Amino acid sequence: MQNLNTPEWDLDSEYPGLDSAELEQDCSRVQQIIQELVACGPQMKGTAVLANAQAMASKQKEAEVLLYNMISYSYLKRSTDLKNTAARKKFEQFRKISVKLTQSLEPLNQFVMRAEENIFAQFLDHPDLADSHFYYSNQRRNRERLLSLEQENLLSGLELEGFQAWGNLYTNLSGSIDYTIQNEDNQPESIGVARLISLLGDRNTQMRERAYRGLEEVFSTHQETCASILNALSGWRLEMAERRSQTVSTHFLTAPLHSNRMQQSTLDTMISMAYEHRSLGHKILNLQARLLKKPKLDPWDVQAPAPELAGAQPALDFNAAMDLIVDAFNEVDPSMGAFARKMQHENWIDAAAQDHKAPGAFCSGFKKSRTPRVLMTYLGSTSNLITLAHEIGHAFHSWTLREMPLRETSYPMSLAETASTFAETVVRQRLLRQAQTPEAKLAILWQEVSAIPTFLINLPVRYSFEKAYYEARTERSFGPADLQELMGNTWQEWYGDSMSENNQMFWATKMHFYITNPSFYNFPYSFGYLFSQGIYAERAKRGEGFFRFYQELLKDTGRMQVEDLVLKHFGLALDQPAFWEQCLQILRGHANSFEQLIGELGL
Repeated sequence: MQNLNTPEWDLDSEYPGLDSAELEQDCSRVQQIIQELVACGPQMKGTAVLANAQAMASKQKEAEVLLYNMISYSYLKRSTDLKNTAARKKFEQFRKISVKLTQSLEPLNQFVMRAEENIFAQFLDHPDLADSHFYYSNQRRNRERLLSLEQENLLSGLELEGFQAWGNLYTNLSGSIDYTIQNEDNQPESIGVARLISLLGDRNTQMRERAYRGLEEVFSTHQETCASILNALSGWRLEMAERRSQTVSTHFLTAPLHSNRMQQSTLDTMISMAYEHRSLGHKILNLQARLLKKPKLDPWDVQAPAPELAGAQPALDFNAAMDLIVDAFNEVDPSMGAFARKMQHENWIDAAAQDHKAPGAFCSGFKKSRTPRVLMTYLGSTSNLITLAHEIGHAFHSWTLREMPLRETSYPMSLAETASTFAETVVRQRLLRQAQTPEAKLAILWQEVSAIPTFLINLPVRYSFEKAYYEARTERSFGPADLQELMGNTWQEWYGDSMSENNQMFWATKMHFYITNPSFYNFPYSFGYLFSQGIYAERAKRGEGFFRFYQELLKDTGRMQVEDLVLKHFGLALDQPAFWEQCLQILRGHANSFEQLIGELGL
């Protein structure tokens, strides 16, 4: 494999090791706080209840920071090597402690959810809770769905070894698989699922197809297990929705909408607008097939880089990719570029290709040091460059909030994707402006427009599939054949005849369906992408005042509902087409530029 100078991250700056005294000290402190909280629980009655609630809330803040740090550290250690038994054991240990913390806090949760408004206001009138007004007020939105103390503790106790264990099974399964593929030299090579997924973005069409067929083969072998996992996850969520429907009706979308701080009307409007304009995605897919000299695009081409043309952008090593990202971020504001460089110099990025590394890419971090970490597998393609920019965009979002109270820094996934996809757009536009040949410009535009079918079609396919599955799952379980049929039908509904075949195994190969928290790990991506287009359009309107606007918007992501955020910063309602239409107009411009350039090149 080509040497791309890909780094591995430094986690020792947080804890020296899984068996370090520092990690054990934090663990002991959390367990001590749990004991103190358990002792406070019986006192949540009588005249001293308010003072006890405030004391418990203060302890909660300390424990959550430490526990988040411990879980994050063990998870990140495991992510670079899913066969790391020590990291897995620590992760499982800390998750169990998390359950005990949740149970010890249930008396406080019951108080917060059931308190009258005047008592709740008094509760928040405490110096330690000055940063917690939105945090607790947002919790109270679900107050009518609260179960009894005993029932809530029972559910949290069962969740780890039941619900969460199914998601862990998929992660462990996908991380332990070795698959023998014919490499570019037609020699057998044993690789993991993460490498297979990365090869879907390979420049070689044959390698992409081999990776796609390899994933099909791997997960067809394990399709009964995958179907069982999905049935268990959906069954649990549906049962929870029914249990919480004693006072008000609770839908399987209630929890993901709440976690994304979004109204159903906003989601419905966005999905409706995406479906209405899916032909824009079809147009891009047809143009890409034309460039790849195919009658239709194959499903293994959805992540393909632009075809190699004379004068096109060569593969980049990691350091060159970082230089491009820094330059692009500097155009927004020098502080953005400086942050990206800091990510590189502090070794906060792990981009090395490793056989048993977790598939995909993500940004995480530590609450004690307020520092982020990024994981991906970088193989040198322009697609990898954009993914790297995406994850550093996530990290910049967290970095922008680092001096704010921690309770005001927890933003929902819908708004998290805003910063990441904005970063993608910034980098693509930089690449377009510096392209020295039409061929190089075409390669960048390919990446720009590839996002259109991804977010207008592929993500809605995932949402529509899950929605239809959950609706039917209330009556019966699904076997592999049922899931293949449903995925095939959903794929056809959105993609139409723009693809050579339907990706019927997508239900098994896509890790996002198996993430336990949050559920419906799909529609927030489309929201973030479209929202980011609207934000990028503000650069031209606001000029030098844009970066301040952007920073203020990001700072509000941890303390507002999405509808309130958009109304405040854009003056538009999310349940009306106007906001989405202006975002789509930007995408039409990208599509037209792509089509025009193809014509100019005579391709």
